Amino acid sequence: MAQMSGSKTEELSGDSIPEALSTEGTEPSKCEVAHTEYASERDVSDVTTNWTLKRAIAVASLAGLYTGSQIMLYFVGGALSYVEEDLNAADNRAWLPVSNTLAIAGVAPFVGYLQYFFGRRRITLIGEVVIMSGLVILATSHHFRQAVAGMALCGAGAAVCELTALAGIAEIVPVRSRGWSIALLGIFLIPFALYVLYAQLLSYYHTWRWTIWLSLIYNGLFFLGVLTTYFPKKRYDPDNTQEAATFRNIDYVGAVLSIVGITLFLVAIQASGGSHFSWSSTYVLVQLALGIVLIISWAVWEWKFARVPMIPHAMFAGQRTVGLAFLVAFIASLDLYSLINFLPLTFSEVYSPEPLQIGLRGLGYGISVTAGATIFGMLLSVTWLPCRWIITSAAVVMTAFGGAIAISNPTNVKLTVALGTIGGFGVGVILVPAATLAMIVVPDSLLATTAALSLSIRTVGGSIGNTIYFNIFINKLAPALPKFIIEHLLDAGLNASDATAFAEVFMTAPDNVTQLASYSSNIETAAVLGKQ
Repeated sequence: MAQMSGSKTEELSGDSIPEALSTEGTEPSKCEVAHTEYASERDVSDVTTNWTLKRAIAVASLAGLYTGSQIMLYFVGGALSYVEEDLNAADNRAWLPVSNTLAIAGVAPFVGYLQYFFGRRRITLIGEVVIMSGLVILATSHHFRQAVAGMALCGAGAAVCELTALAGIAEIVPVRSRGWSIALLGIFLIPFALYVLYAQLLSYYHTWRWTIWLSLIYNGLFFLGVLTTYFPKKRYDPDNTQEAATFRNIDYVGAVLSIVGITLFLVAIQASGGSHFSWSSTYVLVQLALGIVLIISWAVWEWKFARVPMIPHAMFAGQRTVGLAFLVAFIASLDLYSLINFLPLTFSEVYSPEPLQIGLRGLGYGISVTAGATIFGMLLSVTWLPCRWIITSAAVVMTAFGGAIAISNPTNVKLTVALGTIGGFGVGVILVPAATLAMIVVPDSLLATTAALSLSIRTVGGSIGNTIYFNIFINKLAPALPKFIIEHLLDAGLNASDATAFAEVFMTAPDNVTQLASYSSNIETAAVLGKQ
């Protein structure tokens, strides 16, 4: 996480810059019960909307940008096995999604300042151009480092577009209806709930690059919508005095400490445990130690020394709701990114690799994550349903059914799909409503900061979780895979020496197993089952 956007610059509601972060505490009526029936009359009545076709297109275009900033991450996750094979990136593939989410976490905190400097319309268009540039680089990449650069650019633009979309829509929506407005963004994700099916079919019959070209076309259409219909009100600052104050208030020290610390920490985890270096190697230990020291230094700096902290202390004053909501969102993001990247891999490697079947297996959790986020985002605007029960029930579902996926094996595909679907619903329910809840209970002067912090926490959590999971996956799989294959070959009738030789060829050059004297279709089937 870096500098939290808008703490002294930009409100989601579009009002003027607050004179001081600490001038408004958290309203007791909002934080004590943390639900929208306690929103003030001003929150409900101040904002009126005169709907026109142009305004409706602008809102739809902003919602489309919000969706378009995420879909490339889904498509890469759905076609990850094809991408890594094409770019020869089996040992580093985790950096494709991590580079995207890490860029989001690094840029998101600055979006409020960029909005104030360039204007919301202009920075939205700039962010979309950055996304489309990253998509072009990714779609035309021939080396892994090019793909990582493209994903990072997409992430930088996505941070801008996600937050400006939230701000643009929320500025015309009263607090009582914020749950509905956030749910609108989820509705635009529904067509992409089938992303695994799209990614698998396009990758198998054409190329994975077509998923990126489709993302480019989608973003281009909504870019045109924003360009022609979105004209938010401009701020009045003829002397540019507030602009100068804005840049003086950026916590540059905190930004450097947080971004560099998290990056070093992730690099150390990604390279450790035998995938590149051992845990005891100097390369891993130095980067891990530096990363941890910088992260701790960032926390101390923010707590004791920062003049304008990245995370305003007023955000947590008098209540625990915001801190708990952020903690819940962080934990949920660990599961979200593991679902996006590892379930398609499970469906393709543990079960039949036929692309249509892989895509159909991915329908359940793709739809359930979107449905959970959308439906329960709306329920935050329903006054009779306590928020704590929404979050608690979702946490139970996510933990129980997500963890139960560990029992999957080559013979229980239906059970694995069912567990992934129900677990995905829990992830969707807990992730978006938790972030929305934080936006409901904070003062309006901290809305933009809260939105940026929510996005940063989600993406940092996803980056850390995906890196740790991938490290465990590689280091557990590498020594166990030959053992499982040899066991199945022995059961199929091969002796120990032939089984070892067959397993070695099967793992390194599977097309050459037909040349072995011990080859038969039954033996190959046994090896495939052992690999699964």
